[in-house]
Amino acid sequence: MTIEQTATHLGKKSRYIYKLIHNRRIGAYLNEQQKTALKYVSELATIISAGCITRKILAQKMGSKISGALIGRITSSLRKMYQQKRKEVKEHNESIENGSKTQRVSQNQIRKYILKGKSDNPKLAELYKSSPQIKELLSVCQNFRDMINGNTYDKDIRKWIEKAKATRNMALTNFAYGIEKDWEAVQAAIDIPFSNGLLEGTVNKIKAVKRQMYNRAGSKLLRAKILYSQ
Repeated sequence: MTIEQTATHLGKKSRYIYKLIHNRRIGAYLNEQQKTALKYVSELATIISAGCITRKILAQKMGSKISGALIGRITSSLRKMYQQKRKEVKEHNESIENGSKTQRVSQNQIRKYILKGKSDNPKLAELYKSSPQIKELLSVCQNFRDMINGNTYDKDIRKWIEKAKATRNMALTNFAYGIEKDWEAVQAAIDIPFSNGLLEGTVNKIKAVKRQMYNRAGSKLLRAKILYSQ
C-alpha cells in the first residue's frame, strides 16, 4: 500500500507513517508500555502456544518482567484465538463421539444380518449397498446356511468351498479349508435327513451323571439313575 493508504488503514497521519518508514527507529514513537510489550511479546506467544492462555498463569510464568494488566492487554487477541481453537476442537471431538454412538452396531445385529440377510439397522443396510465385498461375503454365508437347512437345489459343498476361497476373507477362507478336509461328512449331513444329535445328547447326559456319582455308589445305583432320571 502507499503511504496515504497505510495512514488511512491505521488511522494515522501521512507524515507520521512517512517518518516511521524513512530511517527512523520505531522506538521513538512508542511509550514505555509499548516498548515492554514489544520486548516480551514473542516470549508470551511461545507460552500461549504451549497451552497456557489465562492471564494469571501467564503472569506467574513471566514473573516480575511485566505486569499482569499489560499481559492481559497485549495477549487478548492471542488468548481469544486459542480459546476459539479449543472450542472448535472440543465440538469436533463431541461430534465424532456422538456419531460413533449413533452408528454403533451390536454383535447380535451383525449375526442376524449374516444369517438372515435382513436387519433394521440403517448402518448395516448402508454398508450392504455401498460395499460389494460385504455384499459378496453375506451372500456366501447365506448360501451355506441354505445348504445346511436344505433350502436350495444346489447342494454341492465343493462349489461352495471354491466360492468361499475366492472371497479372500481370512475367516471365511479358513472355515472353507476346514470343511474341505472333511467335505464328505459335511456333504452327507447336507444330503441325509438323519442326525446323531439325539445320541450326542444322551452321551453327554450319561457323562454328567457319571461325574455326579463318582466314588459314591455301585453300578446298580448308577444304572438306575441313568434310566430313571429326568
